[in-house]
Amino acid sequence: MTATAPKLIQAGSILPRLDLAGGQGGRTPLLPSSQALLLVFAHPGPCMECASYLDEISGAVDDLRSWGTRLVGVLPDGEDAAPGPFPLLRDQGDEGRRRLGIGGDEAAVILTDRWGEVFEAAAYGCDHDLPLPGQLIESAKIVDLTCGECNVPGPEWRAAQL
Repeated sequence: MTATAPKLIQAGSILPRLDLAGGQGGRTPLLPSSQALLLVFAHPGPCMECASYLDEISGAVDDLRSWGTRLVGVLPDGEDAAPGPFPLLRDQGDEGRRRLGIGGDEAAVILTDRWGEVFEAAAYGCDHDLPLPGQLIESAKIVDLTCGECNVPGPEWRAAQL
């Protein structure tokens, strides 16, 4: 019997509750709030390319915040990083990866609106073809300008534009 690859969470789905480990050893639940959420899951590692990417996107934190988006980096269990301008949490036991359908050898970027609806989700292999900071900001801008009640333009519109 062959194991099937996990299926990444899709646009339009609701982000499940994720309890990730904070820097001080406590648990941090990621729940819908007054802001959109941009989760960046690093490759299992240590992965120097992902560490470099997290450093690169740290320059976008203020722009993301201005568009109502909170950036959170998620490191594999057992990895630590120096504190930065956004939270770096740990995925203990890879539970978050499993719940979101992120493969064991993948990095992922997931953007939700403030109600927890996934707007964009993409997994990345060893090529590290992750979105540029400007692309993350543009996506955050669209999410911020989207009406959650009438879903205009909505995740389907955005997916069709890619």
